[in-house]
Amino acid sequence: MSKSKFASLGVLSGPTSRAIEEMGFEHMTEIQARSIPPLLEGKDLLGAARTGSGKTLAFLVPAAEALHAAKFLPRNGTGVLVISPTRELALQIYGVVRDVMKYHSQTHGIVMGGANRRAEAEKLQRGVCLLVGTPGRLLDHLQNTRGFLYNNVL
Repeated sequence: MSKSKFASLGVLSGPTSRAIEEMGFEHMTEIQARSIPPLLEGKDLLGAARTGSGKTLAFLVPAAEALHAAKFLPRNGTGVLVISPTRELALQIYGVVRDVMKYHSQTHGIVMGGANRRAEAEKLQRGVCLLVGTPGRLLDHLQNTRGFLYNNVL
């Protein structure tokens, strides 16, 4: 755990701050403290850390903030895309997405093999601002789902 507090970032929106507080986080982990500030500035970043170190929150907080700052709407399609190599990891990431996005107005969703493709397609056609997906199912939707807007990724 680092000494840096989420509140010390000073730039998080109300919805994100409220969600983080409700999730029980006050201090950032090392990967979060080193990743969130440059990502909030729009910089590219490559990070590596051990399991359970807070990597998911390290990239989802800036993602939520980017959508919020852009006032991204479902009619804009998908603004943030998180690609996960496995269904299990996709589900784990999506659990954190639900928590982080709880007070945001932006929509979110998940697409993965083994789930109902038609229901996923219908949701994508309505607009999913933050999308978590596995590679195969995502490719399927990119190629075959009419009305899936992905050209506005932030």
